[in-house]
Amino acid sequence: MKNIQISIITLTKNNNLKFLNTLLSIRSQIRSFEIEWLIIDGSNKIQYNKNKNLIKKYLIEIDKIDIKNINSKKENIEGIFPCMNYAKSISNGKFIIFLNSGDTFFDNNSLNIYFKKSLKATSNRSLIFGQARIIANKNIIWYFPGKRLKNIKKWIKYFEPNHQTMLISNKLANQFNFKIKYNIISDGYWKRKILDNAGEVIYIKTPLVNFFLDGVSSSKPSKKILKELIINDNISFLRKFIFIIKYL
Repeated sequence: MKNIQISIITLTKNNNLKFLNTLLSIRSQIRSFEIEWLIIDGSNKIQYNKNKNLIKKYLIEIDKIDIKNINSKKENIEGIFPCMNYAKSISNGKFIIFLNSGDTFFDNNSLNIYFKKSLKATSNRSLIFGQARIIANKNIIWYFPGKRLKNIKKWIKYFEPNHQTMLISNKLANQFNFKIKYNIISDGYWKRKILDNAGEVIYIKTPLVNFFLDGVSSSKPSKKILKELIINDNISFLRKFIFIIKYL
């Protein structure tokens, strides 16, 4: 495969049911273009083999998809952000997107919407993002950015989109790494760097990703870290609210 358009990066660890949900979501996507799926798997040996079997069962017949199932322990990579840095560094797609274990695309046309927008990108440092449907539980669901948002340029000054909704040109994504020393706020730091250095930002005003607050992307902060986040003036009120929900 020489014309990979999008690299999907998935982190997973010992959660085959959530991993299967992500796998089936990728499998259901309507597309005619080539994609790459990089799975950085930190599971134990038994679960790692189960995940490989799931891939063979559901994706072996799918054309135009290059699958790399990487055992992070063999690569001597530990932690979410080191794994994300490694995955994007070896990605071959023109654009990359992080869809971690448990997260899913909003519907079967989401990836196709991303692809069509990527064809219109005019910069090799482009960022394309849409709305995230954030699911805390059956009774708490909201969209980010909100459906009534009118001024996306103003919104970007104060907020960052969920990284699950961010389709980023490979050059821009690899211009910056997730800073491991920043721990739980490393994600916000990286996103702000991407936003501030993007040659263009394209916003798609429609839900494209389901983000579950119990997924691998939503590790629960300790009480000490939560206190540090709450008093940090550089973190938006919305992000503080999300961290409080994760903690609870």
